[in-house]
Amino acid sequence: MDSDLTQKNEDVIQLQQERDVFKKQFLKMRSNYENKIKELSILKELGNTLRTTHGYDKAELLESQLKMVEKYSSLSFIQLFLLDEKKDSLYPIARSGAESLEIEQLFLEKKNNPAWQALREGRHIIAKDNDIIYPAAMLNPPRNGACLLLPLLEQSRAIGVCVLHHKNEDAFDPNQIRFLSLVSDHMVTTIAISRFYQKMREEENQRSLLSRFFSKTVIDKILSSKENLRLGGERRDITVLFADLSGFTAMSENLDQETVVEILNGYFSRITPIIFNHHGTLDKFMGDGLLAFFGAPISVDNAPGEAVQTAIEIIREIDLINRQNTKKNWPTLHASIGINAGEVVAGYIGSEEHLNYTVIGDAVNVAQRIETIAGPDTILISEAVRNRILDKTDSINGFDAMVALSPLKLKGKEDLIQLYRIETAL
Repeated sequence: MDSDLTQKNEDVIQLQQERDVFKKQFLKMRSNYENKIKELSILKELGNTLRTTHGYDKAELLESQLKMVEKYSSLSFIQLFLLDEKKDSLYPIARSGAESLEIEQLFLEKKNNPAWQALREGRHIIAKDNDIIYPAAMLNPPRNGACLLLPLLEQSRAIGVCVLHHKNEDAFDPNQIRFLSLVSDHMVTTIAISRFYQKMREEENQRSLLSRFFSKTVIDKILSSKENLRLGGERRDITVLFADLSGFTAMSENLDQETVVEILNGYFSRITPIIFNHHGTLDKFMGDGLLAFFGAPISVDNAPGEAVQTAIEIIREIDLINRQNTKKNWPTLHASIGINAGEVVAGYIGSEEHLNYTVIGDAVNVAQRIETIAGPDTILISEAVRNRILDKTDSINGFDAMVALSPLKLKGKEDLIQLYRIETAL
């Protein structure tokens, strides 16, 4: 009987022990499960910030994500540093937590610096506060805590460091390190997306600027060259075209200003695509005139021929415009066009805030003076243009003949200049 009672007591004790073990295992499993749910929630919210944030300001976006991670954890602060390879230094880009403003001083120097060790070795480093030599000027440095330093790896290349601080020096267990490593990977994704978005915005701004001067094809070539727009010029051999509406200033005196603007806008909107279709660059509008050139910034095969083709099509397009304007009782438009070829300096001129791509040189001045001689619906070219298209006229649609004029004296030129009038077969 006593033995039976003893056996029952032992069974009860064993059962209680097994129940306690099971309870501990269950509580541990539940805790792990809850941690997993929390981790997944954090990662989900981090992902949502990328889908819902507009503008992708890198610092603002990263700081909001760091605050989100800090909210769900017991970390005292988190800070991100990026590597400046040219200066061989780390600089802070985002932070969360009041102490991080002070702690950033620690990671700007390489000596006794765990951040640089994590960066060089491409692995996490845990540094105890009591083992870190803080700057002497730092007020109230952290004590009895620890920093987890995670390299920010982009395609196996370290681009920065994530610094996470906890007041407990034993806080970073393998599970936490694994999860926080996922968080740092997400930060790398955020940085990459922000960088990509910024590049897209810069390219879009460049496209917007370039579209004032160049055709889409030329813009694509400029951007694909991966050269930023910058001040300066280079010598180029180009063909310059000036076009002006003959007598338009006098005609506009009898029209209200709104009508004058409407006529000019209609004219330029029809002429600009012709220039672009023949790989020309639109330099500027000047009242009722325009300056275009061919051969810069992208070289153009048979630039003089493209310029003459453009001039012929401008005359042809004006005829179509006049047929429509007649129905509105608007005056008839007539264009005078001058074309010259030669060496100029072509480039971006102005300031870093406001650039204009233009050409400067005697060839430009001569082209403008040739245009002033040309009569209504007349295309005049210099001998330099004539010599360059002499054996290529068969490829110019609408070209009929070149008629030599008597040598003329241009303003500012001592020698007489030979000009030719383009006859068209409209």
